[in-house]
Amino acid sequence: MSVMTLKRNMVSKIINARIDLDAYLQLRKAKGYMSVSDNEHLRTNLFDLCGELRSKAPHLIQSATPKERDALRQAGEAIASAAVCLMTGHHDCPTSIAVNVESLERCLTTLSESIRNMNGHTHHLHA
Repeated sequence: MSVMTLKRNMVSKIINARIDLDAYLQLRKAKGYMSVSDNEHLRTNLFDLCGELRSKAPHLIQSATPKERDALRQAGEAIASAAVCLMTGHHDCPTSIAVNVESLERCLTTLSESIRNMNGHTHHLHA
């Protein structure tokens, strides 16, 4: 797999994670809680993506610009922070969970900015 294909695939996965996190956050705000199974599913997916980013980072950064490296690092940190945040929030009810909305919003904002930075560089390459 070429480095450009790897970058596109990783950016696509990061975008999908951002979409999933945004949907989760909107439901959490509307309901005030989430089911433990929904929470665990998203958390597992985010941790899996963190592991994939970490394993493919050496290949990704070889041809990356400093801005791309920073955007990838920020995206990885935001995804990891969101996954850790999803580990909190268990209270009295064993079937629902109430995670910190503000923490997830910060992760979502950072992730969105990282994606914009990665996509901005990609658009310049194709122009």
